[in-house]
Parts: sequence; C-alpha cells; structure tokens
Amino acid sequence: MKIIQRLLTPNQYSRPCKAIKEHLGIVMHWTANPKATAEQNRQYFESLKAGFSGFASAHFIVGQNGEVLQCVPENEIAYHCGSTQADPTSGKVYTDYARAKYGQYAENCKVTSPNYCTLGIELCPTDKDGHLTGQTLKAAAELCAYLCKKYKLTADDITTHNAVVGWKDCPRLWVNHPEQFEAFKKLVSDELAKNEGVL
Repeated sequence: MKIIQRLLTPNQYSRPCKAIKEHLGIVMHWTANPKATAEQNRQYFESLKAGFSGFASAHFIVGQNGEVLQCVPENEIAYHCGSTQADPTSGKVYTDYARAKYGQYAENCKVTSPNYCTLGIELCPTDKDGHLTGQTLKAAAELCAYLCKKYKLTADDITTHNAVVGWKDCPRLWVNHPEQFEAFKKLVSDELAKNEGVL
C-alpha cells in the first residue's frame, strides 16, 4: 500500500488545521457517489473551501483501484463524524457506543466531537448499495492495520459512521450487512498479525 499525499488547502470548511487531541479509533465511511474516483472525491473536499456547501472531509480516501489519498494530516482533525442530529435509538446526539468509546468527545456537541479523537477513512463504492472492489478492501485493510499499529489500536477500534451517529447509513453496505464489516475487521486483524513488529 502506498499513501499519496494530496493534502487539502487549509480552510475552515474541510481542513481547519485544528489538532487531534488523541487517537482513540478509526471511523469508516463510503463516499456515496458510485464510480467517482478518489481524486474526484478529494476535489469535492477541496471545493468546500469556497464556503457554499458546509463542512466535510476525511483523512484518507481509498479508491476503486486501491489508491490511497491522504487529504488531512493524522495530527489534525477532519470533519467526518461530527453531528448535531439526535441518534434515533438513544435520543442523544451521539450513540451509546460513541459516548462510551469516546467519552468527553461525544458528550457535548456544542463543545467538541469525535472528530477530535478519530481518523476518518472514505471508501469509493462501485454502486448505490455500496459494494467495494477487492482492491479497495485490500488497501483499506492495509491502511487500517498501519494506523492501528502506529497508534496502538486494534481492529475493534475500527467502527462505522453509523455506529457513531446512529442516523446515517454510512457505509451503506456495512450498515445493511454488518457481517461484511466484521469480515473487514478480520482482514485488518490478519494484516496486523502478518506485519507484527513492522511499522
């Protein structure tokens, strides 16, 4: 796996240059625009600097050919899992899982968010159901294993956007087929075991 640095221009809407406080987990997303490339999705994040379309970004985007673009440095926050909308199950802004996992970062959305303690990874799907190529899955597993090793995390510290906010079907395939997300985490665990002792 090769990480291609395509850092966003510093701006308040997609790369605010605010420091991550700690690394407690990795949040997986899908770009929700079938067939678009990693570079096209990166360009979307870049376009947000104009201030017309809200806040959004991720640290990494994994394309359908397995390319990995880095959009935000790992020591800065990306706008990938913040929320002001209530989780339909708990009635609170973040899910019970997120509040237990991320503590203070998920307790008061007016002050902070899980963006301050997580890394966000976007996956480029092949269709509206969110299917992923084998190359995307392989590169994403290698990337997650690399980040887990670097920040002393395990595959159990990898979660979905849906698990953090509760209301968004992201990544759609893994929300609808959680067994496939578990299979992905197994890929990461296998990658970690294979590369034990190597960074």
